[in-house]
Amino acid sequence: MELLEREETTVIPSLPQASELAQVAEGVFKAAHAIVINSPMMYEVAASELQSLQTKLEELNNKRFAVTRPMDAAKKNVMELFRAPTERCEVAITHLKNAMLTFSKAEREKAAAAQKEADELARQERLKLEQKAREEQAEADRKAREIADAEQKARAIVQQAANAAAAGDRVAEERANEELLLINQTKATAEAEQQHAMARVALSQTVAAVMSAPVVASITPKIAGVSTSAPWTAEVTDLFALVRFVAANPAYISFLQANLVPIKQQAKALQINCRIDGVRVFQEERLTSRRK
Repeated sequence: MELLEREETTVIPSLPQASELAQVAEGVFKAAHAIVINSPMMYEVAASELQSLQTKLEELNNKRFAVTRPMDAAKKNVMELFRAPTERCEVAITHLKNAMLTFSKAEREKAAAAQKEADELARQERLKLEQKAREEQAEADRKAREIADAEQKARAIVQQAANAAAAGDRVAEERANEELLLINQTKATAEAEQQHAMARVALSQTVAAVMSAPVVASITPKIAGVSTSAPWTAEVTDLFALVRFVAANPAYISFLQANLVPIKQQAKALQINCRIDGVRVFQEERLTSRRK
């Protein structure tokens, strides 16, 4: 689309030579510094030279403005020509950015909520596995006690069988051996069940230790050249609180900056009666002159 509908020619005067300007500046500089004000007459000479310099300065500024004002006007016209289109483009860009950030934020919040729910389910499952491991450990401990009881009974039966054999009581000896066989079978069964229980304990503990929820990712697509960021920044919400903070922590004095505009207005209005802690109120002597 062609934005420029017409051509405008800006006429810029020719520029003076830099050496010419430097010669003028050096001449007035030397003339001013050659004057030593040590008498009323020299004061008058200085005043006359000052007025001449004011005239020379105005002439230089007029020559400069003759060059810069057409350029400024041309720049102003160009800026105005592009102002509305660029502003509309910027508004459109801001609109799309805000919409994309809103969508991205909403999706992150959805993903965070889903992640929280998944983490809670995983936590509950870990608790179940830990409880199951404790129950299985209790069962393994019970089997260990059964094994200990069986071993104690077996030792007693072995002694009974030895006593019966020593007494020549074959019937009692055989009965003791049969009872010992049953006890050993019970012990073997308890040992096998204990091993199975311990294996289940180890499995439950291992699964509980690694149990975690799957990562729930946002569905916001990754676009080359488009990225989001969240840099930290700050804004002042309570100026008085900030002032109190700086007063208590002088190292942060750079957080505050004096606003000289209202301070100078107060000094100008109250003059010698102006009293502000930390501020020096004084008269600034100035000299003004008009060109010849």
